[in-house]
Amino acid sequence: MTELKIRMQRMLLGLHGKEEIGERIYLLFFAIAVGSRAFGWYDGMPQIKAVFVICAFLFLCKLLVTEHTAKEYAVIGTLMLVAGLVYYHTGHKGLIECFMMMLGMKKVETKKVIGCGTLVAGPLILFRIFTGAFGLAAEKYYPQTRDGAGTMFRHAFGYAHPNTLHMNAIMLTMMSIYLVTVWLKGKENAKRLLFMASLAGVMFNLYIFQYSGSRTGVLACVVYVTVNFYLFSVKKMRFFEKIVSYAAFPVTAFISIVLPHILPDKLFDFLNGKIFNTRFALAKYFWSNNSLSLFGTRLINPDESYRTYGIDMSQLYLFLQLGIVAFVVMFVLTTFLMNRCIANDRRAEIAIMMAMLFIGIWEPLLYNLSAKNFTYVFMGSAIYEFLSRADAAKEDDCVDGGVTDKAYVVALIKRIAIGALAGAAMAVIYVALTNEPTALYGARERDESNKSLGMTPEYYTSEEIDDFRKKGDIVLDYAGEDKPMYKYDETLAVGEYRKKIMSVGVWTGIAVFSAYCGVGAVRKKKDNIG
Repeated sequence: MTELKIRMQRMLLGLHGKEEIGERIYLLFFAIAVGSRAFGWYDGMPQIKAVFVICAFLFLCKLLVTEHTAKEYAVIGTLMLVAGLVYYHTGHKGLIECFMMMLGMKKVETKKVIGCGTLVAGPLILFRIFTGAFGLAAEKYYPQTRDGAGTMFRHAFGYAHPNTLHMNAIMLTMMSIYLVTVWLKGKENAKRLLFMASLAGVMFNLYIFQYSGSRTGVLACVVYVTVNFYLFSVKKMRFFEKIVSYAAFPVTAFISIVLPHILPDKLFDFLNGKIFNTRFALAKYFWSNNSLSLFGTRLINPDESYRTYGIDMSQLYLFLQLGIVAFVVMFVLTTFLMNRCIANDRRAEIAIMMAMLFIGIWEPLLYNLSAKNFTYVFMGSAIYEFLSRADAAKEDDCVDGGVTDKAYVVALIKRIAIGALAGAAMAVIYVALTNEPTALYGARERDESNKSLGMTPEYYTSEEIDDFRKKGDIVLDYAGEDKPMYKYDETLAVGEYRKKIMSVGVWTGIAVFSAYCGVGAVRKKKDNIG
């Protein structure tokens, strides 16, 4: 077996155990896994099946070109065996991909991985948002009636669901702020700059919320930036912070698995309807039709009205669908990561892990094939550091580059102010040049659960549609005079119009700020050369 491995290594590289090659292979693996989802592909599509095969091949290549000890091979074999057994019993490949992300991390720098993910996923996510906000690409949208807000449109911007849009946005937010946090540690004005970055992250997610309608996304962002800034600001982690870190997994598991069964009826109805958006009711439903198993099960879903539903809460999905063994393994891995992060003072990683566990109360992304839970990168790094008995490389303590003195902060604030003013000015110009709509005509009148809103279909000629647009009314997905359209009232139309105004201002501000920063960077480079 060893001779075969050496031959494969020579065939692939001509070099044995070269760390740079192995790192590049892993970065390519991570870029493909994260980038494909950021582009809008999702589980069930043939493209994702191809992506999974490519990622599995790259993972095997990474194992071949990286030297491992017997203990490491034992860990890799055991965890991949668990993931394989779960796949055999459930048909779900998510845990395999998660473990590949984790076990390919030997001799790979964490910051490089997160930086790679940000550079690949960032432009793709922003492209989806930009083209969706300005109607430049086809997308899914759902009319939804909410208490206090009336009927609104939730947009997916090319993703499978509006929640998927916002989960991509929160992933990009966490990756970006993680890199900023690591870069700022030990620098001048670090707290002030991190606060500014955190505020920018919240504002970005509030902007996305106007389209996605995902309250979970906004709340998760606020939780993440709050925890991250707090841990960054305290001098050292005390007993309280350590206990909260260790308790995050069991508490979120309790909420998802146990809480729905012990609540009084009135409190259950309130939390299920107002906070968890029927997830508690779905939890009870799947519990009543399925039983526990060691390595997972294919869910029994007998009610036709629930045919399109699955388990959204990650910890319940892990425990009930992926099995007891997978749940125990993930509990051990998460607790181990918290222990290593506390021991090595890696607070930025703790903030990411706690935020992911919080998101998992509502969303299934912790253990599925979404490739959004990048905490496996941290787990893998911690596992190999522990097995090698090497001193943990404190990457966040030795980051060079960049001056963050008072002049830097003032210049940054100036650039932000100029970008904001430019955005506000362009928004005013847009309002002056356009008419406020009196109606919105769309091809959809069913919400995300495929429930009809009871609207009357109407049919319009292309000339009538042109007249609507000339008056300033909004038309979505017109496909011909023989296709039904549905007329929404002025309230919803004006809401969509105001979103467009906001997008004009936001993207103009981003463009001006980015251009200003680019010019500043060029001038600084010329000054340094001179």
